[in-house]
Amino acid sequence: MDLYSLLYEIGRLSGLIGFLFLSILIISGDTARFFDRFFGMDKIIKFQRKFSLATAMFVLFHPVFFIIAGVLPSYFAPNFIFPLILGIISFLIFIFISIASKLYKRISYSAWQYIHILIYLLFFFSLYHAIKIGSDSSFLAIKVIYGTLFVFFIIGIIYRTNYKFKQRKNKFYVKGVKWETKDTFTLIVEPQQKFSFKSGQFCFLRLNRNKLYARHPFTISSAPEDKYLNFTIKNTGRFTQVASELKEGEEVIIDGPFGIFTLEDIKKDLVFIAGGVGITPFMSMIEHIVGREAKNDITLLYGSKTRKDIIFKNKLESIKKNWLKKVFVLSGESSDRYEEGYIDKEIIEKYVKDTNNAVFYICGPELMKKKVINDLKDLGIKKNNIKIESFFW
Repeated sequence: MDLYSLLYEIGRLSGLIGFLFLSILIISGDTARFFDRFFGMDKIIKFQRKFSLATAMFVLFHPVFFIIAGVLPSYFAPNFIFPLILGIISFLIFIFISIASKLYKRISYSAWQYIHILIYLLFFFSLYHAIKIGSDSSFLAIKVIYGTLFVFFIIGIIYRTNYKFKQRKNKFYVKGVKWETKDTFTLIVEPQQKFSFKSGQFCFLRLNRNKLYARHPFTISSAPEDKYLNFTIKNTGRFTQVASELKEGEEVIIDGPFGIFTLEDIKKDLVFIAGGVGITPFMSMIEHIVGREAKNDITLLYGSKTRKDIIFKNKLESIKKNWLKKVFVLSGESSDRYEEGYIDKEIIEKYVKDTNNAVFYICGPELMKKKVINDLKDLGIKKNNIKIESFFW
């Protein structure tokens, strides 16, 4: 095999892999809300972001290697063939969608829905191109792959469409905004129909204000039994600033709930390790348990900079239950009532008497999580007894 033949084969293989990867991306996107219950939306989105880079590489390699091999230019003659034209259009659509995905924060929600229709056209055009021109399409195994992808693609469309119709029925309106600390507030919204979720889950929020088109994930801080839905948010940018200024009666678009950082039905003690606004899922869990009969002893280790930065301080201190031990750790202030420094191995050993009979839940800044995870490993805690809430936005 000469060099040009080898380059041609690489281009052909790149096209096949590129279409396979592209199909997986589209199908996993349409069915993400279903598979969230098994893997968690954070892991699914992280997978898609990394996988999209590999997909782009193979999609790009497909025409590039054909051009280098001297094959593709021969097609750019007056006698264009229809499957090739669809292949070129597919490539241009892919480039357009890739750029739009990078600029998603500047694209309105309605505009993004139209762009999503292009994703479906991309699949159909690419499939037709692959079947009519692809030299492998005559093999039975390749036909089975194409057929399987097509079936899952249709299932994905049906599932996504059904989910969208259900979501549109549930409207959410602002009930109020409550400041918890100088830079953290709770957005209180009222659902117009029953909204079911598990403590620890999060939702994506969109605002119909100031051309803020991007969706942002926030953990629910209220209990599932509460009438209102609470999102406790740290004011860190334009989106959160506008969210803090919402007035009663304004509509908020909410997509969810998502996530598997939830309580499991286990007999072991629970240790909640929170940092800053990472207290939100634990507040929901604790309030949920307060309204029921606690099955486990719970130790809350909560790290903040100062006393004034402790979110839900009064609410937490008002909970007088034998099964709940609350430990506040301050990194930027000395106090006789609280621990000083950071949550570390010494703090954990001091307040968790039997680390082998406990499940550890961690939510907070990335540096804190990495440090705590390493400390837990040093203490001999097994991986399946460490639950982590990942920030992915």
